[in-house]
Amino acid sequence: MTGRSRIILTRQRERNASWAARLVAAGHDVLELPLIRYEALPLPVDVDPPTFDWVLFTSPQGVKAFSAAGLATGSARVAALGAGTAAALADAGLADDLGLRTGDGAAFARAFLAEVPNPGRVLLPGPQRRLAEPRTSLEAAGFEVRELPLYVTSPVPATDLPAVEFASGDRVFFCSPSAVRAFTDAWAERPRCVAIGETTADAARPAGFETAVAVTPDLSAMVRAAGLDPLPE
Repeated sequence: MTGRSRIILTRQRERNASWAARLVAAGHDVLELPLIRYEALPLPVDVDPPTFDWVLFTSPQGVKAFSAAGLATGSARVAALGAGTAAALADAGLADDLGLRTGDGAAFARAFLAEVPNPGRVLLPGPQRRLAEPRTSLEAAGFEVRELPLYVTSPVPATDLPAVEFASGDRVFFCSPSAVRAFTDAWAERPRCVAIGETTADAARPAGFETAVAVTPDLSAMVRAAGLDPLPE
């Protein structure tokens, strides 16, 4: 590998921009390399979010897709999985009623159940394909859970990606297994990477990446996991 080291951001183009600005302001070299795409799905006709007790968001993209679809939470209470999702809620003008800051779906379910002991109806807006948690734990606790698929996540084809040379000091920031798959389809190199959580790390390690994992699913934690100086707040 040759060239100057950088932090390589692999999220959707629009989501990379804010991270890139923070990193550049902190003095880092950044390459924006979007590796995933989101495609909106038709809305089901039988789902009305305000009829639910809770609307639980597990990703910033879920919040954005919910707002882009013209949906509203109404009287339903709202909770977010982590800091990034909570920030997306604030940008969308939605309140986070619990302030939970967890790293994955299972931890989100545990924290939610500790705060909300009485079962009710829960809506989970998000991707068409998603992990079993938090749904499994919530249903086991007696909650009625409905998933609301709003978008499909797909890797950017290798033929649509630019030619890139990687340097030995590069750090690739992966935020989804889909981004890992897109990278491995396009390049034989395996720079060191930082995964936003264990689910993404579970895709990166078998693919041959030396993988560090962020303690929490946000940019500051990913920078720390990369062994770099903390970002200014």
